[in-house]
Amino acid sequence: TYPHLDPEQAADQTRALWGLGQEPAPNMIHLLEARGVRVFSLPPDCQDADAFSAIRRGTPYVFLSTRKTAERGRFDAAHELGHLVLHCEHASPRPQAAEPEANAFASAFLMPRAGLLAQQLHNAGIDRILQAKRRWGDSAMALTYRMHNLGLLTEWRYRQTARQLAEMGYRTSEPDSRMPRESSQLLAKVFQALRARHISTTDLANAVNIPPQDLNEYVFGLVPTPIHGGY
Repeated sequence: TYPHLDPEQAADQTRALWGLGQEPAPNMIHLLEARGVRVFSLPPDCQDADAFSAIRRGTPYVFLSTRKTAERGRFDAAHELGHLVLHCEHASPRPQAAEPEANAFASAFLMPRAGLLAQQLHNAGIDRILQAKRRWGDSAMALTYRMHNLGLLTEWRYRQTARQLAEMGYRTSEPDSRMPRESSQLLAKVFQALRARHISTTDLANAVNIPPQDLNEYVFGLVPTPIHGGY
């Protein structure tokens, strides 16, 4: 963790530690799981939070909404990683600056400065931005904001571009998205192993003290289809 660094530096250090260089980040959920973070989904009807994170008994946890586009889900995952990296020493509630700091971390982690500058996006138009956002796996609005932050778009150009994107439906969605929603690799393997041992999903739900019908909502819909015997 890097609570002493600013978000940009912390994102760069985390990327370097994880061997990502300046390339686009791979599947964020797989990336977090490979580093020991337990990632779960939030129920679709959860309106109180898009995502949240916590550390319990030394293990980091991230919970993500499945209601968002794949691109926005990636940003949420990077945002929660920012909290784990920057704010793990703070007791709840986190300081007021925590949310903008986590946003800045996510932006820098998903769109690293040197990697983005190398794409020659200075004063890029809408078509070029939409092309670039597919490379980086981010929302068009997030990429536009990052480009402005790095000086690739003037204030006037940024406002014009953001307005155009909003008119095209990109303020709250990604109309052209073909990116599949990221899901858990670890949980899929867990269910495969449990199924091989004939442990039913009902047994698992009872073990974690939640109704069996609710289990699927926390595991990205990965609960196996029941077969004879309830497995």
